Amino acid sequence: MTWSKLLRSPPPLSMTGLLAFMERWKLGSTHGFEPATADQIDALAKPHGGLGSLPRVYHDFLATMGASTGELRLTFGTTSISVLLEDLEDHQRERPDSRRYLKFAIGEDDYNGRHPDNFFDLSHPTPDGRDAAIIRAYEEELMSGEVAGEQPFPSFSDWLRAIIVSRVCLEAVPRQQTQYYRLGPNPEAPAKTYEFFTRLGFSHTELGASSATIPLEHPERGVLALISAPSTSIPSTRVELRARDKVQQEIFNEVIQDHREELSGG
Repeated sequence: MTWSKLLRSPPPLSMTGLLAFMERWKLGSTHGFEPATADQIDALAKPHGGLGSLPRVYHDFLATMGASTGELRLTFGTTSISVLLEDLEDHQRERPDSRRYLKFAIGEDDYNGRHPDNFFDLSHPTPDGRDAAIIRAYEEELMSGEVAGEQPFPSFSDWLRAIIVSRVCLEAVPRQQTQYYRLGPNPEAPAKTYEFFTRLGFSHTELGASSATIPLEHPERGVLALISAPSTSIPSTRVELRARDKVQQEIFNEVIQDHREELSGG
């Protein structure tokens, strides 16, 4: 798939594919996943206009691991549907516009204080209609309209892609084996990097891709690369790369170093 085809028709993320990817890279990593029940999903969707208001990829997520993500930690807090429903039971609390904002993760309290929550912005669906933009903010900020909140990733699918690749693959022991590259702010860098890796034999994984977050895998050599486009928080194209085998890791590290200027758009 060329870069132009990726932009026209990004491959979607599916829960079946996500589970297959996780088990291939870390056997047993999906153990402990518990689905939400249909009644729980209905109850969560009701304040927002019913089941049709839920982005499809989020509905599938809930039906796969909405009750528990096992040992996989997705955020500084929880995505558990039971906690989300408990939060909704507080009818006295003022909330952001339910027609626009749907909370999918609740921040926890720790020594850094209360973490913000994560919301769908239902007014900004993705072009394929399967997903929506997400923001990280405190409820009072959204209600005041003074702060738009942080956008950690463009969509829920991108959020999942990045977390799954990082937690299951890139953060595996030994962690120092994973290599990280920053290729600068040139807007052409993501396309150049994508085309470079596909020429080397990399292809899309079951996690799908978008122009912002692109997991690629070289099945024959057992190498995984994650390309991230510049964002407001990190204004640089990034590449994270990990091989199962140390020799393959060294080979690809040398290849990237040799072409770093070309990839950065220089």
